[in-house]
Amino acid sequence: MSLFNGYLNAYIINILCFILIITIGASHGAFDKSKGKKILNHFKIRRTFVFYFLYITTIFSIILSWVYIPHILTFLFLLISVYHFGGEDLEYYLSYKSNFAENILRGIIVLLTPLLIKTELTLYLFDLVGLSFPTLSFEFIQNNYYYLTSLLLCSVFYFSLKIKFLQMKLLFIAESLMIILSFIYFSPFVAFTLYFCFLHSPRHYYNSVRDLRKNLDFSSINQINKDILSLTLATICMFIVSFMFLYYRYPLNESIYIASIIGLASLTFPHIIVELIDDKIKQRSL
Repeated sequence: MSLFNGYLNAYIINILCFILIITIGASHGAFDKSKGKKILNHFKIRRTFVFYFLYITTIFSIILSWVYIPHILTFLFLLISVYHFGGEDLEYYLSYKSNFAENILRGIIVLLTPLLIKTELTLYLFDLVGLSFPTLSFEFIQNNYYYLTSLLLCSVFYFSLKIKFLQMKLLFIAESLMIILSFIYFSPFVAFTLYFCFLHSPRHYYNSVRDLRKNLDFSSINQINKDILSLTLATICMFIVSFMFLYYRYPLNESIYIASIIGLASLTFPHIIVELIDDKIKQRSL
């Protein structure tokens, strides 16, 4: 009976995580619409249809690519996500624009921590979506456990030195410890959901709104708050359709994992492209 309750609780927790990802987590992409208009204006393109067409085409291209080259897609998704997570976190803490290496060094905490703490389960999740690591991966992680752990600690120490204000230093250290502890006490999927929905997404919203306020673009803030609802509804529909399709082939938990990871990958690629182009335009205008 207890075993049954354990499975039931795991199902409920994963369903709740899935709901959080497709609502709170994905909603921060509402800023892409505002940034897309700025990109079109920069290139003197009047029709907003061009942006939506390219954005949606990218989403479906990623989903189609997963069918034929899942290992390449998943690897690129992990690399881009690590870079994006690191850059978003550091934008909140640092007084300067972090470089590529710093973004990777910070963002890797989300990838490396579950590999060190829940190695087999994390490798299983990657294998589930098509990224099969070599059979010696588990042994490599175990044999180099202390070196990889030192890398995580060096990341926290390095940025603690780079952050100027004491309160921000303490907040950064506390946040890093919370991320590590979440992967210790929860499954990789649950821990990532907590990070993605309650740290990354709110921080992206905060950073983006802060930039708009600096530019006195209050109309965009009001429009984004309206766009969040429509984007969230569209995201929910996309994820549920994907989940229903997968549920015919996989058990419930596996369907949730695959729909979440592939769905996030399909949204992350166009999201990152918009972010990069927008950053380049900002740098040229300075």
